[in-house]
Amino acid sequence: MKIKKVHMEYICVFIGVLGMGSLYFQVLRMPIMAVMLLGAAFMMGYYNNFQLTKSNFNLYMGLIAALVLTSIINYKNGFRVNDLIILLANVAYIVMLQDFISFRNFTKIYTQIMLLEAGISLICFIWGDILGNNIPLMHLEFNGLNGFYLTPFYTLGWTNIPVFGRNAGMFNEPGSHQIFLNFALLFLLCDDDNFDMKASKYRISIILLIITIFTTFSTTGFICLGVVLLTVSLKKKENDRNTKLKLAVLVLLIILFVVESQTGVIQTKIAGRDSGGSFYTRYNDTLGGFTSAFQKPIAGIGYFSANKTEALQRYGIVNISNGLASFAMNAGVILTITALILMFKNISKKLPYGMAFTIGAFIFYLLCVNSEGVFMNLLFLSMLGEWKTEMC
Repeated sequence: MKIKKVHMEYICVFIGVLGMGSLYFQVLRMPIMAVMLLGAAFMMGYYNNFQLTKSNFNLYMGLIAALVLTSIINYKNGFRVNDLIILLANVAYIVMLQDFISFRNFTKIYTQIMLLEAGISLICFIWGDILGNNIPLMHLEFNGLNGFYLTPFYTLGWTNIPVFGRNAGMFNEPGSHQIFLNFALLFLLCDDDNFDMKASKYRISIILLIITIFTTFSTTGFICLGVVLLTVSLKKKENDRNTKLKLAVLVLLIILFVVESQTGVIQTKIAGRDSGGSFYTRYNDTLGGFTSAFQKPIAGIGYFSANKTEALQRYGIVNISNGLASFAMNAGVILTITALILMFKNISKKLPYGMAFTIGAFIFYLLCVNSEGVFMNLLFLSMLGEWKTEMC
């Protein structure tokens, strides 16, 4: 059965989006998700006769080798083979994806998929969270740490919080959801051709993403939204559309400040535990994670270490929420700084809209990896390598 390339692009990017943090697939069914990613990698590789870009192969194999080395140095901490297998599946997918599709096509399809996800999540949020009705396919599942009320396409809550009252979409929790929504918004606002959308559809898409970000009621999500809008306003390409875009962004920023003044999401979260906030938990995770990292800055405790839980417990951390601190603790400070430098350079290269824009986009990236465990997420891994050259 012959499948057109454009259909393969959508199928493979959709699988990748599921692998970026779907609670039903990526978290609770990780072995199946790894097989899906490998299947997508095989399809893309078969289409390209398994020709690989040498620079990408060297980059990602070098990354894996460096991470394995950190665990060999820390051999007393054990070695989780399953984590290595999952990373290999992720890297295989990314390497094949970047030889199969251009960066613009990827961001276009990714944004379209997230627009669909945003629409579904809004319907489920209103129907399930606000109105309290039963969402189709809703059920309870357990893993080692918690239980989850979810469907394959929406997460309603956990056993300790049966209903979030916030829009988590298909992800683990609302704070994760906002990251991928904000990235979709950034990609959408940055494209010079509006991803070939008509003006009315383009405006509706922006509004849909922003409303969905608001419904996450995520402190970091609100801050990230502000950073994304400011970053887009710094885009260095002067034309009529860009002037209108900057004016629209200014209006959206004003709306964001008005919403925050009425809801107090950021203020409430920073106020502390007694007011339902997570500021001090994240603060402790960040402080403890980086303290551990700087105690072993060269190789950390080993990226594939089997006793990470024990290392975290020394600092009163149950499940570290800071992805950057977690990576630095596991892989060492030197490799972390190297990855950050490479990420900064690639943001500048893939989104070439001036230094001010690059700095803004990098701040957005830092907010994401410091608030959730996404440092090695598929989306961020894809920002490290070279993409297929877009054909004119």
